[in-house]
Amino acid sequence: MERGDREGGRRALLQSLKYGSDSFETMVDVASELAFAGFTSDAEHVLRRTIQRFPRRAEAKIALARLFLEAGNDSNALQVAIDALRDRPRDYDLHALAAAANEQLGLLAEASAHWAAILAGDPDHQYANLRLASLLERSGDFAGAVRCLRRVVDATSGRDLDALTSLGIVLSADGQHEEALALLTRVAAARPDLGSTHADLANALLAADRIEDAIAGFSEALRIDPDSAQAYCGLGLSYQRIQRWHEAAEAFRTTEQLAPDQVTGPYNLGLALAALGEVEEARAALLRAAALEPDDLEIRAALQSLLAQPRNGGGPVASPRFGGDVTSFALPEVLEFLRLQKKTGSLVVSSRRGAAIVRLVRGQVTSASAPGVKRLGETLVERRIVTAAALEALLARQRTDDGEGAEALGSVLLRERPGHRDDLTRAVFQQVIDALAEMLAWREGAFSFHPGSDRGLPIIAFDLQNVMLEIMRLADESNATLPPEEDR
Repeated sequence: MERGDREGGRRALLQSLKYGSDSFETMVDVASELAFAGFTSDAEHVLRRTIQRFPRRAEAKIALARLFLEAGNDSNALQVAIDALRDRPRDYDLHALAAAANEQLGLLAEASAHWAAILAGDPDHQYANLRLASLLERSGDFAGAVRCLRRVVDATSGRDLDALTSLGIVLSADGQHEEALALLTRVAAARPDLGSTHADLANALLAADRIEDAIAGFSEALRIDPDSAQAYCGLGLSYQRIQRWHEAAEAFRTTEQLAPDQVTGPYNLGLALAALGEVEEARAALLRAAALEPDDLEIRAALQSLLAQPRNGGGPVASPRFGGDVTSFALPEVLEFLRLQKKTGSLVVSSRRGAAIVRLVRGQVTSASAPGVKRLGETLVERRIVTAAALEALLARQRTDDGEGAEALGSVLLRERPGHRDDLTRAVFQQVIDALAEMLAWREGAFSFHPGSDRGLPIIAFDLQNVMLEIMRLADESNATLPPEEDR
């Protein structure tokens, strides 16, 4: 294995079981080596055999649960740990594995219960206290988190600076500003060259409404670590608190650059830009935030407020209808927002070439039309899927109250002609591709979204991401077949 012959090493490990098949230790060691080498399925197989032969030995069950957890198979890890806990309800390792699996699955209350079970037998268990404190803080139980962290601080006589930091942060969140600032000042003095300690202290100063001191603290953190997204975000929040919107926006821009996978940068940048009246840029920033956290209600409310069309007098309307200009708000971003928010309705885009419409149900596109693109009915007649007379009869019969007749045409035809499923689906998909490609090529115009009634997802509907990927693929192919520019 060390020489790089992984397959040879795998065979040798499995062969060794023939000579040590009665040894629990050998079987567990072989499984561990296989897992370390990346042969997870072999390791799982060996561990399951071990559990069958030695059902009362918890070590194999712990190893199997850990194997699943490290492989990202949290549900199986949880199942193994829970099954094993029935026989060994006081096993700390099994409770820890069950807690970790529950946390990965988003079951914070269940994870907390397992850490609490460990603490019931050993109240001073440091790791269990730290993990439970983190979960309690996330759930808003600051008092419970403080109790856990005080145990760790007391057990270490205040020498564990990480525990002191965590305690200071939670005390600040709980409004106990004086003690929080004292603890975090102590940590910053002990770690003067660590930017994060100054940022933690500055955050506590901000929470205590000591804004100028907070700005100085974040500036010191950035002097030590110029690439600290935490410090830039805190600096932006400080400027935001005193309505210095330009400085706040610049700080949040840098936050997003340094931590593009974190929602705090684009979300707060959107709020700052909105306060500055830079509506289109604010929309784009909030759309980026919504892409990172599509279920966040605050982001959704802020974005909906910006997207709402103004009244003649300039005030917002209560309707969820919204619109904008394609020169400053790119259509792909609009479509991505509609997909993420699972919107139902019609996106209308107008330009000098005419009007185009994309109809969506729950964020999936069901039809699209644009100037110069044949209508679906015309295409179906040309392909002899339906006659002209039958098409007219179907159109008259299937129109809905909100005027979204073309959206349901493919579904209506499919119900009446189920044998044409593939042909119909291909025809509708091609029309959607052609219409969207036409719209996306427009460099000027306006768009507006009109909510519609949700009658359920039609039989024919397409994921917008797949549609956009297909448009990009076709564009790449088209560019690849073009002659060099000097030959054109």
